[in-house]
Amino acid sequence: MADDGDNASAKGDRPAPEIEDLRALRWILERDPSGSVSGLPFAKEDVHDFRPIHRPSVPVLTVLDDASHQHGQSIRLRGETFTIGRTAGDLVLPNDPAISGMHAEIRRIPWKGSYQWQLVDLNSVNGTFVRAVRAVLHSEAVVILGARRFRLRNPLVSHRGTPHGPATRLIDSSGLPQTVWPTLVEASKRATGFEFPLRSDSVSIGRAGGGADIQLDDPLVANRHAQFERQRDGSWLIVAETTRNGVWVSTPAVTLSVHCHFRCGEQLFRFEIP
Repeated sequence: MADDGDNASAKGDRPAPEIEDLRALRWILERDPSGSVSGLPFAKEDVHDFRPIHRPSVPVLTVLDDASHQHGQSIRLRGETFTIGRTAGDLVLPNDPAISGMHAEIRRIPWKGSYQWQLVDLNSVNGTFVRAVRAVLHSEAVVILGARRFRLRNPLVSHRGTPHGPATRLIDSSGLPQTVWPTLVEASKRATGFEFPLRSDSVSIGRAGGGADIQLDDPLVANRHAQFERQRDGSWLIVAETTRNGVWVSTPAVTLSVHCHFRCGEQLFRFEIP
């Protein structure tokens, strides 16, 4: 996971989701007990690969194939910006109607003598999502679980732009009225959709028959897919379990970690900094 400071959103005061960092897994997969990397034998102390000093590293963006977390079209990002859209941009994806004409942009930003890469939603209609380990659920946040989208109705922390100075953080959980409970609702255009009031400090969600507190009839959801957790200040977190299809949280802007996933419309992407 990226550091909390790295995950701060560029828009508003809400903390951005913590996105997945799979460096450790990648390291294990690339090495074997003999100490070889990619089939080449090295001395045990010889473990550092060349990295550029005077120029930025070159991230690799992979437009993932359907039903794959590994394979797809790889693009090297050498410029300061890279835009994704349905009708315009550096990457044009005309086959996905859920992607806006200009949907999202990856920006390279100087940071502490080096660089970081930021994913910014370009006011798209359907939002830009990152695969998250955990995230605060303010009123504008949309969460994708399996094939469905959800949001919290009436969370105590009302919206992304709420200031967080000392005067607004002096809330003790012992003094919270027990009537301040949000409702998990399906974010759809249907007049009647899924609604589930959260009436406990910890509520699990998963597949029907899997024993979770909230059960969804969705084959893309694991038996125990995620947990909703109430914090001391009355805000709510969603915390992902380790699942194949993950938890995706909308974000206006987020700093990308060295290995993470995001989605625009129904297209999934992997972002890696070698």
